[in-house]
Amino acid sequence: MAFVTRQFVRSMSSSSSASASAKKILVKHVTVIGGGLMGAGIAQVAAATGHTVVLVDQTEDILEKSRKGIEESLRKVAKKKFAENPKGADEFVAKTLSSISTSTDAASVVHSTDLVVEAIVENLQMKNELFKRLDKFATEHTIFASNTSSLQITSLANSTTRQD
Repeated sequence: MAFVTRQFVRSMSSSSSASASAKKILVKHVTVIGGGLMGAGIAQVAAATGHTVVLVDQTEDILEKSRKGIEESLRKVAKKKFAENPKGADEFVAKTLSSISTSTDAASVVHSTDLVVEAIVENLQMKNELFKRLDKFATEHTIFASNTSSLQITSLANSTTRQD
């Protein structure tokens, strides 16, 4: 995922302002909705690249399984990346894991996030309901993104009040 491989600044127009000037938004906090293989992978990459991440799913059991999968994957990456430095590998894993928290309540965490990435089941109605609900709680500057591979992104965007 190129968009989470490093912290970035995004320009976006302000819908609350009549001016044509753009705001600069530094993405520091990422919320990933869906703790399956894709969601966990997105959360891992975002955390490993310096972002604070909240991984959200329906149950604590799913989140625990996701966290274990992320830790196993990080250990594999660290073993290769720090082959000559086992202490560095342990520090990398610990630092990355410390950047990931979990929640079962998406609405309660999106109020302080810069980027929401949904990675839930490929069902247009479910994704639309999710974005519509989150749109009510997320700040104006929050960017909504989808991991969809088969649904039209405009169909998802139309479920929010966001201009971009």
